[in-house]
Amino acid sequence: MEKKMLARHPIGNPRRRWRQEQFILSLVNPGPMGLEKEGPFHCAKARRAVKVAVEAGFDLMEMCWTNHDVGMEILRTAEELGTKVLYQDLRRFGGMGFKKTPLNEHNDLIGAMRDTAKYGCIMGYYMYDEPCTPEQRATVRKMIEDAERERPELLPFTVTTASQSNELAEEVDPAQLSFDQYPFGGWVGDGMTPETQMDGCSKYWTNMEVARLAADRIGAPYWFVYQGHVLPYNPCFDRYSFAASRMMANTALLYGVKELSCYIECNGVLDPETGGRGLYFEEQKDLNRRIAALGNTLMALHCDRVIHGGNITPYKERATFATMEESELLVGNLPDRISISEMSDEYGNRYLMVANRDYREITSYFLKMKEDCRVYRVSDEDGAQRLVFDDPNNKIVGNLLPGYMALYRLQPKSEEPFEIEYYLEK
Repeated sequence: MEKKMLARHPIGNPRRRWRQEQFILSLVNPGPMGLEKEGPFHCAKARRAVKVAVEAGFDLMEMCWTNHDVGMEILRTAEELGTKVLYQDLRRFGGMGFKKTPLNEHNDLIGAMRDTAKYGCIMGYYMYDEPCTPEQRATVRKMIEDAERERPELLPFTVTTASQSNELAEEVDPAQLSFDQYPFGGWVGDGMTPETQMDGCSKYWTNMEVARLAADRIGAPYWFVYQGHVLPYNPCFDRYSFAASRMMANTALLYGVKELSCYIECNGVLDPETGGRGLYFEEQKDLNRRIAALGNTLMALHCDRVIHGGNITPYKERATFATMEESELLVGNLPDRISISEMSDEYGNRYLMVANRDYREITSYFLKMKEDCRVYRVSDEDGAQRLVFDDPNNKIVGNLLPGYMALYRLQPKSEEPFEIEYYLEK
């Protein structure tokens, strides 16, 4: 069968300098969190944590709430291991908006950039965490512009709250649009129960859609931070399992995200006592491996619409959700807790992503295509496209383990069969 080699290109906000070339898997935070965590014990813990994070398949060590000494240990270890870092030092620059932690009085961002310039592992600088006010966002915008003049090849990074992606896009115009949301344990206001799972968690799905559209408007890569374990200050009423983290990561892919950050507090994939391998190490490593295998294709795709099966409605009319009547690829209804994304590349090739929102049970699906198509599955083992359906019933049939997803390419039968592989053209 013919294989077409198609070029894809670095992506980025056209008004910013930084460009993203590869799908990114990030860990927040690879070491003890907290400005009070200092000294040899915590530095040794951070060193072990970075090594474990690299073993688990993370490409990027994202500092957040990190003491200066611990941060430098993360930086040195990353340099030795050849992985990347988003560097932060709250003693010198930046702030934490939602905690009202004030910006360092001198805001010595440029000085910090110059003092750490020798470290080739630095991919970017963490400007600010969740700027919540217009004044904070104005500060972030100025910091981004200062950083671009100093080191235009590096990412001037910031992340917003779940509800303020529009404000960040409009007032900051960031190089990438990133937000975080940790729904497990915070469901009381949404009437969630172990039985309904994420069905009624309309804030989550609404915020995902609002942020997707905001990123599209400014032409910036869409990034998402998901919950990597049960959070100690936000205890889950239901027994937490890694399937919940897997579900958040995989359903985020429906929206066309180009980076996934796993938020932990030295827990989950890490052992909170030692920084060694934690409870979810093997499962996190498997998830990272599967997403990395799809990463080259994911970087070439644009999300056209996301459609949910089952009982999900928008929250407070902040967004509208696409329906099956709007689908360009399928007819009929989706099973409960199956969500799909219709995607395309710049050459007009059409893709369908199917995700199981259920984090307890296997879910089956029978999807009827609108047109006569061959169906290729993009392997989450090696990224290759392989023909899986080519029959007159014009259907896609499968089942997904809790929190898993599958990516397909649909090719009209009027065309000769071909596979696709993408390559980066700068």
